[in-house]
This record gives sequence, C-alpha cells and structure tokens, in this order.
Amino acid sequence: MAVRTWGIVAATSLTVMVAASIVGRVLEARGSASPSVKITIIVIAVGAFVVLALAIPPLALRAFLAGQVAIGNAQSPLVAFLLRQEANVVRAFWVLMAAGVAIALPAILRELGFKV
Repeated sequence: MAVRTWGIVAATSLTVMVAASIVGRVLEARGSASPSVKITIIVIAVGAFVVLALAIPPLALRAFLAGQVAIGNAQSPLVAFLLRQEANVVRAFWVLMAAGVAIALPAILRELGFKV
C-alpha cells in the first residue's frame, strides 16, 4: 500500500474538515447559513472524517512496522507476518470498521429522527 498516497488522502481530508468547520462558523456568525447549506457542510465534514478514518489504518500499520524493522524485529514471527500480509491486515481493519458502522447505523438513524 502506498504510504505517500494515504498520507496525502489523510492530510487532504483533515484540511477539508477544518475548512468546512471554518466556513460553517463564518456563515453562522453572519447569520446567512440556510438549513440546506448547514446540511451540505455537515455532509462534507462527515465525508472527510470517513475518508480520514479509512486512511489511518494503513498509515498506522506502516509506521508500526517501520519502527519494528528499525529496532531489529523484522524476523519476529508476528512482524514478519504483518510485513507479508500488510494489505490484507489493512483490509481486515476496514471490514471491522464497516461492521461496527453497520451495527451502529440503526441507532444513529433513530437518533437523527428516522424511523428504522
């Protein structure tokens, strides 16, 4: 997995979240934020958060593995396995995250006022 690409994705999504919060705050202060604009800003911020959440596992795993290799643990069975199966481990994290969202989604929708 390309660490540089995931780093760019994470930095961009973080920047989008900060920009969306600043724009929302400015529009609130002016009193010119219509409900549709508020919803749009919220959707953009939540979308950027989801993208950031997807970018963190590959970055964290690569940082962990780089540290393990640097201290000489590359031959350790667990570290060697993670080095060989890095992409699959990240995919497994994504599946676990998706399962958590799927479990929580009905409660989230009920809290937002939808009938589930």
